[in-house]
Amino acid sequence: MTIGPVTYISINLGPKVGEDDFLAGVRVVPAGRDGNRVYGRTLNHGETDSGEGISLEAGETLEFPPGSISVTMADVDRYAEPGSDGYAPVANTVWTWLAIRPFEPDRIFVNYLMAAARRLDAAHAHCSGALAGLAEHPDEKGFRAREAMFDALGDAESMCVALSRAIRMITQAKTTISVPTEVPAEITAIEGTLLAIRNAFEHIDERAVGKAHREDPADAVSVFDQSDFFAAGVISYAGLTLGIRDEVIPALVAGRRFIVEAATKAGLRKTITEPIEWTFTAE
Repeated sequence: MTIGPVTYISINLGPKVGEDDFLAGVRVVPAGRDGNRVYGRTLNHGETDSGEGISLEAGETLEFPPGSISVTMADVDRYAEPGSDGYAPVANTVWTWLAIRPFEPDRIFVNYLMAAARRLDAAHAHCSGALAGLAEHPDEKGFRAREAMFDALGDAESMCVALSRAIRMITQAKTTISVPTEVPAEITAIEGTLLAIRNAFEHIDERAVGKAHREDPADAVSVFDQSDFFAAGVISYAGLTLGIRDEVIPALVAGRRFIVEAATKAGLRKTITEPIEWTFTAE
């Protein structure tokens, strides 16, 4: 009796079969035989995948010696499904990568990167909500149309607050947690404008009475005129504009790419140091 071909094995948090602790699946290929022992390994860096799997006969043992299994960020990130805008949630990807041994010993690095990832995901969720609200209100009438529009604006405000913090953490990652990854141009292009708009929304109680740290009273109250947002998805404040579709979404996608690259600071592969083996017994 033959089983196989085995093409993937799962990486889990613990050894107990059936637990809900799956982390990632990795592609495995044959690596030779010795009697009733069948050896496997993951693909080497740059190796072409032939599609070959590992077949076992009853009584044979499949063994992956120490160091033969490596997990890449791509193995983890392929479970994150991008939406139509190209963005996929990143916090779960980063958490999963960091949960695979060897663990990252720098807790400041872990906490910082996870916080940035969660803020970026939150910003994207609010961004999606804002765009959905804008798409809905033309089909509504009167009271319901206004309700959808105000919901969309509320999401846009929350998006600006979360995204501004995420971008600040990204731009400061090099000095705070020694990340060598360069800050994407899509991030730097909107950083200043986003911060000004974020401040206006976050301190809207002051803007309501014409107060601001840098803007005059007329500019301060301009945050209440968001006609361009309702017409074209463009947020404006004090002569500054920020397009959700053509500026925010590219920044979100670029920010996600930055965080994923930053998470792999210890290398693009994690090698499992424990041996893995399983004996196939026919029932």
